[in-house]
Amino acid sequence: MRPLLVCGTANVETVFRLGGKELPTAGGVFPDALSLNVSGVGMNLARGLSRLGSPTRLLTLAADDPAGELVRARLGGVETRFVSTRLTPQTLALVRPDGMHTFYRDPGDTPEAPAPAAEFLEMLPGCAAALLTNVGWTRELLPLARLAGVPILTDVQSIARLDNPYDTPYFAAADVLMLSVERLPDPAAALHELLNRFPARLIVAGLGTAGALLLERGVDGVQHQPAFPVQAVHQGGAGDALAAAFAHFSFTRGRSAREALRLACAAAALKLRGWGSGTGHASEEEVMELANRR
Repeated sequence: MRPLLVCGTANVETVFRLGGKELPTAGGVFPDALSLNVSGVGMNLARGLSRLGSPTRLLTLAADDPAGELVRARLGGVETRFVSTRLTPQTLALVRPDGMHTFYRDPGDTPEAPAPAAEFLEMLPGCAAALLTNVGWTRELLPLARLAGVPILTDVQSIARLDNPYDTPYFAAADVLMLSVERLPDPAAALHELLNRFPARLIVAGLGTAGALLLERGVDGVQHQPAFPVQAVHQGGAGDALAAAFAHFSFTRGRSAREALRLACAAAALKLRGWGSGTGHASEEEVMELANRR
C-alpha cells in the first residue's frame, strides 16, 4: 500500500468537562473533569488514517517546549517529520454534558510559519495522495503536489461563504474537496457552484448531526449520507475523522466515493466517543461493524 502524506498542525489540548452549560467562575475542585490529549487537524488525520490501517506520513510543526515534547511522544506508528517553530500550539476545550464544545486556541507562530517545501518534497515521492489541511503554511505546498501529479485532498473546514480569498487556493488545487456547510443556507447549491468553478472531481460536505453530502463530477445530483446515531462524549475532531476515513477508504481501499462516504460517516460517529479531539479514532473493523448494522 502506498502511504498518504498529511500536512497540518499538531497541538496539545486541555479538556475541561463542564457539569452544566456554564463555566464555574468561582473555581473549585472538579474530579475527573480535566484531561490532556494531543490533537490538531494534522495530528487527527494522521492518527485516524493509521488507526484504520493506511500507511501514513505526517509533516507538522513543533517547538522544543513542553507541549512539543508531548506531541513527539504521542506519535507512535506514524512516520513524522517535525519542522521547528517558536511555540507549539495549544487548545483549551470546554465540553458540555451533551458533547458540544467551545475551543480557545493559541496557535503560536504556526499560521505565519514559512512553508517547509524541502521537507514536503522529500516526503512526497511514492505517496498515493497528499492531505493538505488549510493552515496557512500548506498553501505554498499545493502547487508542488500538483506539479508532482499527486492527488490532493483538502478540508477547508466550516465555511460561511464561497468567496473567501483564504479558501480559494485550496478550492483551486483540490482533487477531493472537503468542507462543512452547516452555516450555508443552501448546501446543495453551494456544492454545484464549487464543482462548476473549480477542478475537484468530487466534493464531500459535512452536515454535522445530519450526516454528509457528496457531489461527483459526471454524476447527476447531490447524494446524502445520513449520520450514524451515537451518544456523543466530545464532538471535537469528528470532521477530521470523516476526512481521514474518506481518504483511507478511497485511496487505500479503493472503494467508490459513495461507499467511502458511508464508511467515513461511521468512523466520524465512532470518533464522538473520545474524551478529547485527539482521542476515539476507530479501527477499520469497528467502522465496518457499525456501518453494517443497517
